[in-house]
Amino acid sequence: MKKIPVEEAVGMVLYHDLTEIIPGEFKGPAFKKGHIIKAEDVPRLLNMGKSHIYVGEVEEGVIHENEAAERMARAAIGMGIEFTSPSEGKVTLKAKEKGLLKINIETLEKLNDIDEAMFATLHTDIVVKKGMNVGGTRVIPLVIEETKIAQIEELCKKEGPIVEVLPLKPMKVGIITTGSEVYNGRIEDKFGPVLGKKVKDLGGQVVKQ
Repeated sequence: MKKIPVEEAVGMVLYHDLTEIIPGEFKGPAFKKGHIIKAEDVPRLLNMGKSHIYVGEVEEGVIHENEAAERMARAAIGMGIEFTSPSEGKVTLKAKEKGLLKINIETLEKLNDIDEAMFATLHTDIVVKKGMNVGGTRVIPLVIEETKIAQIEELCKKEGPIVEVLPLKPMKVGIITTGSEVYNGRIEDKFGPVLGKKVKDLGGQVVKQ
């Protein structure tokens, strides 16, 4: 990491967030850590009063955290999963539709044994809703050796996706009422409606009770 004039920083990696303040209009991040400085960024940086910034060079054989996190996500997802744009080395995985979340735990553990990369998910075999966050990838340092990401991609290619959402199959269900007092209506059936709702929530239909 080094501090240099912004005019000399084009093509380099920004090592810290930069906040822009426009009185009465805006206050927030203008450039985030990891941003690759472009020529068109220079006038804006100067207008922000940033004549010098801390940057570093992207060395050969390493890739930026955002690119790495996105490549991890692409390699690891299966059917029913989409992901967000990377930010600060993180990508969030979301369910495309309601369904059953399946996690390849063995492959997940192998991935997490690879240094400087992380992959987290919800528990396997749970029902998730459309748009629900089900997991995420993260690269810990600002840059990571590309060979580590290639290792993850090869692992997922060999062993299959780590996370996917399987569609729920619409099933027809029959409920058997036990106890003559319930069957004959002497006591209110409190179990049947609850079970029926669960069946409906899973895409099924109670055809007879």
